[in-house]
Order: sequence, then C-alpha cells, then structure tokens
Amino acid sequence: MRYCVDVVAFRGHRNVRAEHPTTLEVTKDEFLTPRGDCIVGVASNKGASEIDNCVKEVLRGGGRLLAVLVVENGLFDYIAAEGSNSMTFSDDRRIIIRRSTYVDGSTVGIKASKAAKDIRRDIVESLKQGLRGYLILAVAEDTASDGYL
Repeated sequence: MRYCVDVVAFRGHRNVRAEHPTTLEVTKDEFLTPRGDCIVGVASNKGASEIDNCVKEVLRGGGRLLAVLVVENGLFDYIAAEGSNSMTFSDDRRIIIRRSTYVDGSTVGIKASKAAKDIRRDIVESLKQGLRGYLILAVAEDTASDGYL
C-alpha cells in the first residue's frame, strides 16, 4: 500500500460562487469573474502539472483521492474521488476535480463525491472574503480488499 500527500495553497476571491454541479477548480489566475462558478480559489501555488509525482503516479494507477478543502479560519470539507490511467497532469494553471469521468490535463480526480455546489456554504462565504485556503490531496493505491480510504 502506498500513500502520498500534496498541499495546494490558494486564496479566496469576492466572486467565488461555487455553484457548479459537476466540477470544482482552483486556478493560478489572480482574478475571477462571476462566470467562474466552479472555481473556489485563485492565485494557487500549483497547477496539475506541479503536484507531487507520487500523487500523480498513484492517481494514474487508479488510486483513490481524498481532497480536503481547508480555510485558514479552520473550516473544512472533503471530497472523495478516483484516479485514472488517462490522467496526464499537463495543465500548469488549473486543478479540477470532476463528478464525471471526463479527463483533461487539469483533472486530478473523477467520479467525485462532491462538486463546487456541494461545498459547505460557510466555507464559500469565507472564501468570498478572500481568506487563504488549502487543498490537501491525499491519495492511496486502490486495493479493494483493505478497507482504507
């Protein structure tokens, strides 16, 4: 069994809406328009291509992802998702977790348990205030019989 963890830092923005029904995104972009309803954080320190190599390897092997969204005021929420051998992690600007099985260069999780609209509303309000946030990406190899993650 192999476990790996990486942390992506970002900040909230006054235009965070978190209303998208199928995706959740953090971006390196500094600005957010109200149209970006899947984005929960801007000015991130990493895109998909920059996450830890161990995390990428486990996800490419079909491992499981537990993403914990933490705000500096102590609020948190979590998302369970899966990896896929189709993941390329080529996007250097965005990290996206998806409910669907669609994969592009920004995808780090598919078949997710939550999307932006499912994130706790007190967290969304905190991010609207511009608070710092962290997306903790914890992965484990998928060994169906072990009962972990």
